[in-house]
Amino acid sequence: MPILDKSSIEYWVFDLDNTLYPSENNLFSQIDKRMGNFISRQFDLPLGEAKALQKKYFQTYGTTLRGLMTEHDIPPQDFLTYVHDIDFDVLDRNDALRQAINSLDGVKVIYTNASRDYAEKVMEKIGIAGLFEDIFDITSAGYIPKPDPRSYHKMIREMNIDPSRSVMVEDIARNLVPASDMGMKTVWVPTGHEWSGAGASAEHIDFTAPDLVAWLKSLVED
Repeated sequence: MPILDKSSIEYWVFDLDNTLYPSENNLFSQIDKRMGNFISRQFDLPLGEAKALQKKYFQTYGTTLRGLMTEHDIPPQDFLTYVHDIDFDVLDRNDALRQAINSLDGVKVIYTNASRDYAEKVMEKIGIAGLFEDIFDITSAGYIPKPDPRSYHKMIREMNIDPSRSVMVEDIARNLVPASDMGMKTVWVPTGHEWSGAGASAEHIDFTAPDLVAWLKSLVED
């Protein structure tokens, strides 16, 4: 098993959804459902057709929102407000995760295709609020989502991050490709979702962490 040289790491870049909380909580399934409903209502489509369009945009553009903006000029805030109106009570506080992240030396940031307001609600609910230097959200990215390399370059500029001394943690394997290409160490947190493994290859994944807390703890114990 490869070992991370912690002395070479100054920056920790964490994805949010299905990475810092278990995908089994099905928080994102609520968002997924509301995205389908948004498209169905917006274009007066049967739900099945709306879901197919949603999946097409996600696969083509990285996020459903980017597809809607590119092809239909949908105002991003209308979409984000609607799809993030969900029940956060399905999330549990995770003190073990908080302790593991808090034990890491260096600057820690959140890098998410979601909105800042949503990210803050999730972080508060799972008990990791206050541990991160900043949040680079979809608005910060100019609505250009992962895995578009332009988003990564803007993130490292605005966060003042040196990729060669960084780790990126993410549940969607293809989102680690630009990070690896920039020189970041990459950690894949696989889930049961089909999109999690898309783009998985040893070339772009340095570490695989099915249990993120256990992996982070192992860094401290080494």
